[in-house]
Amino acid sequence: MAKVIVIGGNAAGMSAASQVKRQQPDWEVIVYEKGPYISYGACGIPYHVEGLVNKLSDLVTVTPEEAVSKRNLDLRMHQEVVAIDPHLKTITYRVDNNKGQESYDYLVIATGARPLKAEIDYSPSDLIYTVHTLNDSQALRSLLDRKKLRSCAVIGGGYIALEMLEAFHSRGLETHMIHRRDALSRSFEQEISVIALSAMAYEGIVLNLNHTVKQIEARDRSIEVITDQGTLLYDLVVIGAGVEPNSDLARECGIETGVRGSIKVNKYLQTNILNVYAAGDCTETINSVSGQPVFVPLALKANKEGVVAGINIAGGQEEFPGVLGTAITKFGNLGLARTGLTLAEAQKSGFDAFKFKVESNSRAHYYPGQGPMTFILIADRRDGRLLGAQIAGPADSVKRIDVYATAITANMNLDQIFHLDLAYAPPFSPVYDPVVLTGRVGRKMIGQ
Repeated sequence: MAKVIVIGGNAAGMSAASQVKRQQPDWEVIVYEKGPYISYGACGIPYHVEGLVNKLSDLVTVTPEEAVSKRNLDLRMHQEVVAIDPHLKTITYRVDNNKGQESYDYLVIATGARPLKAEIDYSPSDLIYTVHTLNDSQALRSLLDRKKLRSCAVIGGGYIALEMLEAFHSRGLETHMIHRRDALSRSFEQEISVIALSAMAYEGIVLNLNHTVKQIEARDRSIEVITDQGTLLYDLVVIGAGVEPNSDLARECGIETGVRGSIKVNKYLQTNILNVYAAGDCTETINSVSGQPVFVPLALKANKEGVVAGINIAGGQEEFPGVLGTAITKFGNLGLARTGLTLAEAQKSGFDAFKFKVESNSRAHYYPGQGPMTFILIADRRDGRLLGAQIAGPADSVKRIDVYATAITANMNLDQIFHLDLAYAPPFSPVYDPVVLTGRVGRKMIGQ
């Protein structure tokens, strides 16, 4: 019988712990979680703040009681692991003002990520937030329900920033976006950014682009955001500038780190230290197209890595193949989705890459509710292989990104995408589904 310790009780950690216990029910599996929640959907936080999700508990997938009674895990809540000794195979934990030690046979580091402060100087305030935990969500929702705020700003141009902008705008606040670039995050092509920013401006979002935030200062009843373009004044500020791996604990005990300080693991989720695994938003992985190491903190990756780590600890030998970085979000009725490489990434990785744009309707042109869609595809000129895809269009239509994710995984080229036998009926697509249409346009460009 072996003893497994898991550090972190959210997506990757709980997936790993549950998988080990499922396959080795006699093993001792201990999960250390420093906070008050486990297994929650952080992706749902903007919708709780907006009010679409009424109860905070609705974002919780597994309660502590269920983890103990149904999954037979030894769950240690409000206990923070502060050190790892890989030579003695022990961890040191802190609870209240006391410290203790626990030995392990196998260790899983699933410490997740933390909000990136983007070199912004500020002091804590009840009017300055990051959005990362359920505590953040509860505090922000309570503030909005309790006080009549007039204006707010969201700093950043990624997924969480867009979703928080929508949440505040829906609640009637004058909502500003502050971003250091003139486009969204680099994971989106310029053409998609233009569509998104135009839609946001049309809905009344004030866009403060090319503004680098230097400092945030809390005044008596307002917040000053000091940028290189001047000072802006708000009732509330949210920093949504992304996240960084929470890997300090691993690095301090000699575990190797890689991209942006994320923990290096092999295809079995093993670190460079024997019997120590890592999974989730604290880890580096491989881009499935380029083969290059990347830091991609997304929910599905975290959950799957936890499963794979758990299987391998329990005696299996399953590989994690990497990710495409497939992601989807929305602002109002505009959906945005992407998968695979951007043009810049593809060219940097050595492909003879090019990109092209295709515009289509989401449904038959005569059917009610159809809307315009824009597709940006990245492909290799040499063989037409699809390398990446991005979509902007009606929110209920951009899940088509999953077709492209499947095609990239299968190494399909544009000719094969044109020949996909996709479903057609006027309420769902034109005769030529936009995915098929992109294959048709793209293969002509390279003479297939």
